[in-house]
Order: sequence, then structure tokens, then C-alpha cells
Amino acid sequence: MALIVQKYGGTSVKSPENRKAVLNHILRAKEKGFDVVVVVSAMGRLGDPYATDTLIDLIKTQGGKICPKKKDLIMACGEIISATIMASYVEAQGVKAEAMTGFQAGIMTTGDFGNADIIKVDSEPIKEKIKKGKVVVVAGFQGQTEKGEITTLGRGGSDTTAVVLGGSLKADLVEIYTDVPGIAVTDPRIVPEAPFIPNISFDEIIDMAESGAKVIHPRAVRAAKEFDIPLRIKSTFDEEEGTLVGSCTGDFAISGISLQKHLTIALHNSELTDNEMQKFQKLSRDGVVFMNDADEKGIIVDDDHKDVIVAWAEKPGSKLKICEDMSRISVVYKDTTDPKDVYEKVMTLFSNEKISVAAYNTFHNRSSWIVPGKCGAKSVRAVYDGYFS
Repeated sequence: MALIVQKYGGTSVKSPENRKAVLNHILRAKEKGFDVVVVVSAMGRLGDPYATDTLIDLIKTQGGKICPKKKDLIMACGEIISATIMASYVEAQGVKAEAMTGFQAGIMTTGDFGNADIIKVDSEPIKEKIKKGKVVVVAGFQGQTEKGEITTLGRGGSDTTAVVLGGSLKADLVEIYTDVPGIAVTDPRIVPEAPFIPNISFDEIIDMAESGAKVIHPRAVRAAKEFDIPLRIKSTFDEEEGTLVGSCTGDFAISGISLQKHLTIALHNSELTDNEMQKFQKLSRDGVVFMNDADEKGIIVDDDHKDVIVAWAEKPGSKLKICEDMSRISVVYKDTTDPKDVYEKVMTLFSNEKISVAAYNTFHNRSSWIVPGKCGAKSVRAVYDGYFS
């Protein structure tokens, strides 16, 4: 029998009404003849009783330094609560179901508390439940070390759980359910009319995710590419097909436009010593070096290192220039697209809108520009209109 893995985010399981929508998708998949494995996130957001951030606040209020191991232990509770509740919803409809923690589901991880990587999955515990005709509901975002210590997987951890379980179980499809009907060309909050993408390749969505799109974490997409398992991103609250992520590229002129705001940029306009350059690079958020027409090179400064590089720039004779409250706009395109054509067109669009560019970088299938923070949304609109109007 074909197997499908469905993942539901915090919004999807936060209320009884939303959980009923989740239930309908699970039951419909069963009616179509699928074996179903469900992965769930913790319910809701900060302030909701069992949300991850709410649970973290319970130990923050005690004061003092938080032990990473204890933090992971309490964070894992949110997904366990969700899994138990959703399994109970399924069973109330007369369908056998089993709730499992990540570690009961055989997920083994590294010991990096708060941001562990999945090392391997022993899929036999889940397979045994499936053979008994059960819907298996797994707590996402978590696993255990070889020593039996509970760990969490960091941002996008439930997406990663779903994909890795899907790959290990040789699932036919992984569905990522969220509160939006797929992946849009750009943020609909900036461009409300931006179309949703029917099909897109693994590489295109990895580039979009790495440059700021928040629909799915790049780590999950890389895992899907490695397992060669298709992903469908869709809404919990409608019956639209959503976006299929796989081997086929999209049909639009460009794959996507993303925006990251409130960035700090460090630029230098002369050669640094080898030691200074090494220090400079270590302060980078993502390791990407930007350049501009003034022969300056720059980096996006990691928030944890902002004070360090500001102090460096303020030293007498410093070769660094700091630009705060900047935005990065990135344009992702297909392998067959000439980056030079994209660069020239976008620079023209920015010039027409009088948007100044502090720095830029061009990759094989992605180009990024650093602009003043107040011009971020305007830049997205300019590029969108240039390619889609």
C-alpha cells in the first residue's frame, strides 16, 4: 500500500477547529487507500499554553543560565502534547492511531542540544504500527542521542522530521501543511497578487529558503533532494493542490523574490591583512561576500557579532564601514538563466525607482542586492513588476 507522510505546523493544530481540518486531511488520505504517518509541531505561538516559546518561558522565569539539555527536554513536550491530542482525534473517528515521541519513532541525533542533526532512523517501530493498520502520529522537532538524551532539531525541525521519516519509510510523498496555499513567487504581504507556484525544483526552493523565504527550511528540502522524495506544500484550510517540490523546474520567468530586513552590513574599501580578513569572515552571518561599484567588499554581520564589528569599525584608522538597518533582496532563477541578464535588468529597475544599492552578489542561480532598509518592500515590488507586469 502507498504511504504518505503529512506534517502539520503549529497554526494547524492550535485550536479544535483547526485540528478538525487536520483530521479531515488524514481521514481523506486513509479513504484513498494510503498508509498515513503524521508529524506535528507544538500548538500555536508564544502565549498559547503549550507553544514552544511558552514552555521555554516557564524555565526562563527562574532566572540564571538555562541548561541546554533541560531546555530541550521541556521544548520536546509541546510536540508530544500535539501528537497525543491528534492521535486521540483520529481514534474518536473509529480509526486506529498511535502517538509516538520522536525517540519512540527511532530518530537518533547528534548531541547538539537545540540544533541537533538526525544521524539515522530505525523505522521498524513505525512500520510495526502501520502493519496493524494504525495512523502513526509522531512528535516532530525531536529525537534522542545514543545515550538516550532528548534533543531538539532547531528551526524547521518538524519539516526535517517529516522528510527524513518519509525517506526512511520510502514514502511516496511528503505533504507539508501550513496556513498558506503553497509557495508564492514573493511574500503576499508585500505583493498581494503574487501567484503561487505549481511546480518548483529542489534547488530552486533551497535557494529561496536560504535567501529568506520562510515556507520551508532548507535543511528539510536538502533531505528531500537526497532521498529524491517529492514534497507538496499546501494549506490545511483548503483543498488547493499547493506547490509540488521535486525534479521539475518552475514555469515562471524567475523562480522567486525574497526579502530579509534589519540587517547590519560591514564594508571595507582596501585590502585587509590575512589575519584581519579571517576575523572579518568569521563575523559573517552566512559566509557570503558582497561587492559594489566602489570596489568595496562587505558581509552581513551575524547579530551575535554586531557589537564586535561595530567596536572594530570605531577604532582609529579602521578600514571598516558599518551600515545598519539594511535589507537584502534576492532573486532566484533557473540554471539556464544568464545571471548577467538578471543583474542588468534589476539594476535598471532599481535605478528607475531611485533605489540605491550598497552592495551585490551574483551566484549561479541567485543574485542578491543590499539596499536601505526603508527600500526593502519597494525593491521587491520593483522586481516583481519588472518580471510579472
